Amino acid sequence: MTVLQWHAVDLGIAEMPEIRTLFAQVFGHSMSDALWRWKYDAGRGIATGTRDEQGRLLAHYGGTARALQINGVAVNAVQLGDVMVAAQARGILSRRGPFATAATAFLQHHIGSPGGYALGFGFPNQRHTRLGEKLGLYNALGNVQELSWTCEKTSTSLFFGADSHSTPLDWSDARTDNLLNGLWRALSQDARGFVIPRRDAPWWRHRFANHPEGPYRCWWVHGRWSRRLLGAIALRPGGQPGANWEILDLLGPTKHWHAMLCAARLLAQQGAADRLTGWFSDAVADIVRNQDLGSIAASQVACPHCVTRQRSPEWADVVTTQPWWLTGGDTDFR
Repeated sequence: MTVLQWHAVDLGIAEMPEIRTLFAQVFGHSMSDALWRWKYDAGRGIATGTRDEQGRLLAHYGGTARALQINGVAVNAVQLGDVMVAAQARGILSRRGPFATAATAFLQHHIGSPGGYALGFGFPNQRHTRLGEKLGLYNALGNVQELSWTCEKTSTSLFFGADSHSTPLDWSDARTDNLLNGLWRALSQDARGFVIPRRDAPWWRHRFANHPEGPYRCWWVHGRWSRRLLGAIALRPGGQPGANWEILDLLGPTKHWHAMLCAARLLAQQGAADRLTGWFSDAVADIVRNQDLGSIAASQVACPHCVTRQRSPEWADVVTTQPWWLTGGDTDFR
């Protein structure tokens, strides 16, 4: 096998069986037909692959459309994901290897070109971040941190002091989308100095209500006495008693985040969780730490986040100089 015989190809629904086979080999678990369609079908996603001289799929580099808001302007971006290389080709890390062939073709064809996306961003692991930087594909922007809080039974009184209560979000209620959009508008005002992926009602519905496999649950958070809507939270419950619960997103003005985080921690406690965890980019983690939850958050680095070096000129600088607003719900794997 020589690098000259590897070539990039577009991948779509016709190649889904091959893609799912490669996914299982690389990640050790399967990708269902429904999950592939949730990510890529109906124009939501695009993918490029590398084939060898026998036509075997050696690498896959995918992305899903995701609107960003930058300084109040909507920007069409693509979120990178499902980056995978077959075991027999994983050690070939040259600029013309299987990974670089697929990634370079994807970025050149789909980002910064007429009719393409303005930029790409993603959450590669440490190894792929270093490789992407070495190959001139990515700029590492910073880290996503995992914060966590204990859910001791003895801390119940702290939550009642938050003057808030939560009710399950009803996706069939005709008012739900308008309420979510209102919370998004309020949050977007607080995040004007950030690069923030859009969090309107269609995205929340797609991410948390329509996910074919995610055990996500969403709640409204209201003032305990005023009954005024403060925000919405998206959680992933633990699979069994004692398992951690995870907060995926908080929607609403940051002045109400204390109440929203307290509500999330109380829900986790009521669900018999030992801890509540959440992923936040560095700058958002700082905002979260400033909320007094009655317990100091433990913190560790979860993963890097990056932006493609290939991007439209008008956004080339701002996406590396402004902080990014990211939570676990912005990934496609939490």
